Amino acid sequence: MWFGLAAIALVGAIVLLYFDRVQRQRSGHARQVWAKAQGYTYVSVEPALTSTWRRGALAKLGYLSAVDVVTGIRKGEKFVLFDLEDAATLVAVRRQIGSDIDIDMRLKTASPPKDADLELLGAIGDRVVFATNPEIARHAVDQRMVAFIETLPDTVQMLWSEGNWTLGMLNVGTSARDWETAIDVVLRLSGLLHVLPPVSEPRPNDEDRRRPRPPARSREPEFDDETDWRDEESDDDRFDDRRPADRTFDDRAVDPDEFGPDELDAGGPDADEAAPRPERRAEPADTRRPSLAVVPDARRREPAEDREAADRPDDREPREPSEPAAPRSGERPGGPFHPGFRPYQGPVPQ
Repeated sequence: MWFGLAAIALVGAIVLLYFDRVQRQRSGHARQVWAKAQGYTYVSVEPALTSTWRRGALAKLGYLSAVDVVTGIRKGEKFVLFDLEDAATLVAVRRQIGSDIDIDMRLKTASPPKDADLELLGAIGDRVVFATNPEIARHAVDQRMVAFIETLPDTVQMLWSEGNWTLGMLNVGTSARDWETAIDVVLRLSGLLHVLPPVSEPRPNDEDRRRPRPPARSREPEFDDETDWRDEESDDDRFDDRRPADRTFDDRAVDPDEFGPDELDAGGPDADEAAPRPERRAEPADTRRPSLAVVPDARRREPAEDREAADRPDDREPREPSEPAAPRSGERPGGPFHPGFRPYQGPVPQ
């Protein structure tokens, strides 16, 4: 008897699985046909898609895989429609500018979110609103938001935002019309959330500051045309005043026992005058460079006779200045000469 009951239960389970599979195939086929008609992309399974989000319905059902995935662009915004196997249908719309503040809207009959950072903002109609920062999120709840929440369809059970995504949840087994309505609802909520402050830029942490930076490339030395000839001139001893003169004597300590008395007397005070001086090295006649020769200024040369005449005292008696003759009518003062011209008076008497 027990064996018969177990067999009947097994057959019933197989039948249910068969009908469920047929229903899933029909639902997947219907979504595929709808996506093709709208110009969207359809994928049967996307296992890693659910790891993109962690709030809302995915806080409990995030371990399930995404099936019957449809992606496309509606009203200029990118959206994703998929099923969490047999649990729920989700719609996700991506915003161009995300926010650090997340909002959760759900029915009053639903359980509150498990996220510890979500705080109660208030109730609007039959929905309860939660937010990560209620003080700032309150600015988004204006008259447009209230009108939007009050007109939400019953098929959309939950709405929430996460980063630069806005999501909504529907029951499984909905039709194509419900999908389009849910996409439009999520798109409208995404537009209302643009009043939230944008995502702040990440600040460099201590590890980034301590991380050594690659050294800057050293600039290669540029070629200088003057380097070669300057080095050649620096090797010439004749133009180096800082080089010490060659010494022909030894500065070592002198031992008096090594020299005789005559030699020691020769080292007296007159020894420096008596000792022959080292002769300088003879320089070649044509070693002077014309560019280094100093050319005297001809304007500064004065004849010796002029300097001697200037030093001699003038014995002549000063003459009384005579009154200049009045110029004739029609003649310029000074005659045909310049007014400052003085005619030659002859040699000075000795």
